[in-house]
Amino acid sequence: MDADDFLDEDVTSNVQRYEKMVRNKSQDYFDAETLEIIAEYYIERDKLKKALEVVYFGEELYSYYTGFKLKKAEVFVMMGKLDEAIIELEKLELYEPFNAELFLLKGEAYLNLDAFIDAQECFEKALIHADETVDMLFEIGYVYEDCDLYHKAIEYFEKVVEHSPDNEQAFYEIANCNDVIGRYDECVQWYEKLIEIDPFSTNAWYNLGIIFTKMALFEKSIDAFEYCLAIDDDYVAARFNKANALVELDKFAEAVEEYNVTIAKEGPDSITYCNLAGCYERLNDNLKAREFYKKATRLNPNIAEAWFGVGLTHEKDGNFKEALSYFKRAAILEQDNPEYLLVLAEAEYRLGDENEAEQLYKRLLEIDPTMMEAWLDWSFIVFNKGDVKMASEMIEEALKIEPDCHQYHYRIVSYLYSLGKTKQALEHLEVGLLLNFNDHFLLFELTPLFSHVPEILETIERNRP
Repeated sequence: MDADDFLDEDVTSNVQRYEKMVRNKSQDYFDAETLEIIAEYYIERDKLKKALEVVYFGEELYSYYTGFKLKKAEVFVMMGKLDEAIIELEKLELYEPFNAELFLLKGEAYLNLDAFIDAQECFEKALIHADETVDMLFEIGYVYEDCDLYHKAIEYFEKVVEHSPDNEQAFYEIANCNDVIGRYDECVQWYEKLIEIDPFSTNAWYNLGIIFTKMALFEKSIDAFEYCLAIDDDYVAARFNKANALVELDKFAEAVEEYNVTIAKEGPDSITYCNLAGCYERLNDNLKAREFYKKATRLNPNIAEAWFGVGLTHEKDGNFKEALSYFKRAAILEQDNPEYLLVLAEAEYRLGDENEAEQLYKRLLEIDPTMMEAWLDWSFIVFNKGDVKMASEMIEEALKIEPDCHQYHYRIVSYLYSLGKTKQALEHLEVGLLLNFNDHFLLFELTPLFSHVPEILETIERNRP
């Protein structure tokens, strides 16, 4: 055991002794520093009420010990009792006007109250009285980061770099903040600076690869991951993300190799199996795809993506009844997933259960009224059942939500024509042609007879770009 192990054991022993005292309502001796450590133990475990009880107990025994006021204020900040925290800190400030930790905590309280000027003044005082400027700059940066004020956090981490030009932790913090606010170009610059300092930093190369992925620069991300793997071939996360980037570039066979190495090095994982199955699916190897989707479900029966994938492979092989049961399983696991519900509705309709399909389309549109496929498919079912007026009204409703959806305009042409409303149909046709001329083939897919209707053909020619 090293010194830290002995220290941890000592803290645990004191906590147990304190809890026994409270439980038995007895008396035991604790010095002020020990009680403060016990309070910190509870704070670290987010047991704030217990931490506060220790602080109150300590104040009764050692009213002169100012550390309890600071600890109490810290707990108040964590509990969101910000005004109470500030009151405690102002009391303490009368006794310790040069306490940097006091001003740091007070600044945090003000920041959470959106009192930005007061917070800034407290942070400036904290810096003035700090023993270590760099450490305090970090602490202030972390406070801003915790409050989601990433631009201000960056300012302080950059000040760290001014004081300590090779401080790698500051580089990481700056890059991370830029990542959160979507300033990826700045991220790249800071990770590249890190690599200049330490060309063999696997973390820098890995994070650079992640940022390039977010920027959709997949070739560059693969290069970064490969540098990471050249330094450490066992950096599994880099290999996994390299495989993901290869998928984005449609290099499925190469991605399969990387996923297999990932599994060999790290062991089976349901997500990796799913990704691997997806590659085989894109390579038109449905048997292999199904095998790995099923392996994923055995590892994690609640992974909806894998059940859905098994269904897709059966559907591609023409096993529609088999596919349906897997689509249902996926939809049960993720009941509001529009993709799963849409495919399930299509499968139900294909197998003749129109009522179930309609119920699913209705549910889909309750979840997402902008889902074009649901409006088109459901109205088509209604149209085929002979209720052309209802089908037309459904698309009119969809057009209220998205009036510029050219697919709706093309679809309603067929419905209106069937109702004998030729003029209205041609008006919608013109709008559809103006919105997207090239997709006018959709008319003929649904109603092949339109290819012989003069006014339809004339309208198309008149609106040809």
